[in-house]
Amino acid sequence: MPGRLNSIISKILSATVWEWLVLVVVLIVLVRLVVWIKASLREDDDPSSIDHQMLVEITELQRQGEITETEYRSIKGRLVDRLKIKDELPTQESKSE
Repeated sequence: MPGRLNSIISKILSATVWEWLVLVVVLIVLVRLVVWIKASLREDDDPSSIDHQMLVEITELQRQGEITETEYRSIKGRLVDRLKIKDELPTQESKSE
């Protein structure tokens, strides 16, 4: 086993500069691809649906007694205001027309 490990290590260390350069470039491309995919998936999230879901969740918390009526009204007011603001903003499609 130690002889095999030494053989593998010597092969890795004897790799040419070009092999190392290709490996580094491939790793950079893969990392950028993963970052791009994650960013594109995040852009698909609709903020208004997230706010609506939060509104449903705080309503349930208030019903269960986890938050007070005052806390519920405060959070609900902020979420409703955010939803109204988003509805009033022009969409990307209307900007391009």
